[in-house]
Amino acid sequence: MPLYQLQSIIGENLLKFLRVNGYTKTSLAKMTGISRPTINQIVEGKSPNPKIYEEQIQKITDAFNLPIDYFTYFSDVQQEKWHLPSTQYSDRSTFSNRNELTKDLLSDLDELLTVATFYIKG
Repeated sequence: MPLYQLQSIIGENLLKFLRVNGYTKTSLAKMTGISRPTINQIVEGKSPNPKIYEEQIQKITDAFNLPIDYFTYFSDVQQEKWHLPSTQYSDRSTFSNRNELTKDLLSDLDELLTVATFYIKG
């Protein structure tokens, strides 16, 4: 099955992988040269172009030296309550009119809090 048809699974597994390994979407963007908004599209499973999507997944898996289909089956982490973003309301509100920079900053802060939780929980 083409990777493009598995976007939601790949996005979910990519986000888990980043959190488990202490990366943020911003650090992934820097490692791969893929823009932060595009990383958001990948994680949300909303990439519009199949060919470009596969190229982006290739860049991501290359950055971590993983097989291209890795995120189709990565799921060795159980979702626990503390894995969930603690500030979902802050930038995901339906009535929010925040600009993109504010949304990115809030998302980065949320990612930092998630990474800090891993260190606190041990």
